[in-house]
Amino acid sequence: MPSVLENVSLGKRGYYGIGGKARFFAQPGSPAELADLLHWCLDQQLSLALMGSGSNILFSDNEFPGMVISLGGMQRLFWLSDDELFCEAGVENSRIAEELLLSGRDGGEWLYRLPGQIGATVRMNARCFGGEVSAITAAIQTISLEGCLRWQLPDEVFYGYKQTSLMEKPEIVVAVLLRFPQIRPVEEISRLMQGYEEERSAKHHFDFPSCGSTFKNNYALGRSSGTIFDELGFKGQSEGGAMVSKHHANFIYNRGGATAGDVLRLAGRMKDAALEQVGAKLDLEVECIGLFDADLLGSCGVRFVPDRRDSSKGWAGLLWNPQEEELVSLPDPLFPRTLMHGPLVGYSGLDREFPASVFVSVEQLLSLQDAAADPAAPFLRWTTLGKYEALFVVKPPSVIPAGSFTDGLWHYSVSELFIASGDPAGGYLEFEMTPDAHWVALRFEAPRKRERGCEVLSPEPWEKQVRMVQGEGQFGMELSWELIEPFVTGELLLLQCCASSGKGEYALFPWWQHPSLPADFHQPAHFFRIRLV
Repeated sequence: MPSVLENVSLGKRGYYGIGGKARFFAQPGSPAELADLLHWCLDQQLSLALMGSGSNILFSDNEFPGMVISLGGMQRLFWLSDDELFCEAGVENSRIAEELLLSGRDGGEWLYRLPGQIGATVRMNARCFGGEVSAITAAIQTISLEGCLRWQLPDEVFYGYKQTSLMEKPEIVVAVLLRFPQIRPVEEISRLMQGYEEERSAKHHFDFPSCGSTFKNNYALGRSSGTIFDELGFKGQSEGGAMVSKHHANFIYNRGGATAGDVLRLAGRMKDAALEQVGAKLDLEVECIGLFDADLLGSCGVRFVPDRRDSSKGWAGLLWNPQEEELVSLPDPLFPRTLMHGPLVGYSGLDREFPASVFVSVEQLLSLQDAAADPAAPFLRWTTLGKYEALFVVKPPSVIPAGSFTDGLWHYSVSELFIASGDPAGGYLEFEMTPDAHWVALRFEAPRKRERGCEVLSPEPWEKQVRMVQGEGQFGMELSWELIEPFVTGELLLLQCCASSGKGEYALFPWWQHPSLPADFHQPAHFFRIRLV
């Protein structure tokens, strides 16, 4: 688990420069570290909030009693293919635009100088200068509060302008796959980026601490929210240390010493005036996180849950709050339950390091209760799927029949699954398989040290606990609870999917932050911790 800081000023973390202290603050650098933090928060019954760069967040002035997680440490960016750019959630929007400039790829110029990180940009389906992130998104990798990784397509996530499924349920964007099929001369891209930067400067976007647009645009009204507030005379109006920009009437600045209450009081006045004077119903774009005066949240149209100890206060913007059960509820699990699903990406995170479009999935087939009642029944299903023909080209000799247990299979093109416990002394399992169902299974008591008594490989110990699964465009195994149970610690299990082309190309899912070289999959400390139910 990454280091956890205590008593951290949130005012120093967000663009507004406003906010009390968080009891705990952490910045994971990988999906595995993020999952560890989520498990720890649930186990400790800690309130949980999420932030990117803080470019669109108004933190409460009150102390936050739980954990604030920042995704700013997840910074990996690389090309999966010629037109598909893989970005972790913490990558700044401007960095993506700069990468596209270097590559001569068209379609993302509008991201330049757009405050924030790509994870939050996708979560809210941001739009700017005629560009919308849904139009360039090929897929989104998310993680649930229980630590399940899901690969979601745009149709599952985007509902419309600044409307997504991710804003309605406690799922966190871990990474985004962006697609840019069009090329454009670098000089033209550079001119567009420079023009967007100049337009932002002309609006005095960065004169004072601010989150930019305070309210979303309501396009049915035929004019922007900024134009409406300008017509209503809000430029320069203030409340305490908060003031509406004299250059853009939809920006609220922190002119110095502003509180969250100042910002919300001013925003509430603006919202009421727009509705009462011109019939414009506008929604707050800035997201509120923490404990606020309930009346202020209500005046700005912010959804909240009343505090049980003080009904005049309300909680807003939390992913999880164990003291306020109504705020979020974990869904009842359905089986099969996807524990992880996503693309195999190059081991080192280099451009075009590994063939694209190869996916892996691990599913829990039974509840823990049902598995205990029938330990021989299949409990986990691991599959490799997608367009994998270009990967699995180094095959075992034809004299080895398809479907055979094959010692030395790791010399060929294989997909691999590792299973471990949270106990460093607990050992781990390794399974390898090819599309033709050649397979092998191994037990280790320490990295690359086979368990005593299992030095010589044989199918006999596995045949009653492992079943091959094959179908069109996919292959894998089902593993019994009897086999898995010794590696489960407090409902937690460590998993890692890998692959080797047999030609010196290696891949991981989930990916690691700092993989060691040469490539070595046998590192249980990097495996992904998942909660079984």
